Amino acid sequence: MKQFDVIRVISIRDDRFKAAGGGWQKAPEVGDVGTNLEVYANAFEVECSDSSNGHTIWLAAMYPDEITSVAR
Repeated sequence: MKQFDVIRVISIRDDRFKAAGGGWQKAPEVGDVGTNLEVYANAFEVECSDSSNGHTIWLAAMYPDEITSVAR
C-alpha cells in the first residue's frame, strides 16, 4: 500500500483502541474506510474523515494485517 491509498479496516489487533476517545475522536472499527497518510516500516498512519465536511473521525497507526486497499 502506498501513501494516499484508500483503505478499509478488516481487523483490529487485541483491544488496543478500547481506551481511545476523548473529545472528537472515536476508535477505529472493522469496516471503516480511510486514507493512508504515512507509510512506516511496519505500519500505516490512517485517517478516517467525514465525507460531508472533511472533519477527522479518527487518526491511528494501523498494522498491515488490519487494513486492505479499496479499489478506486
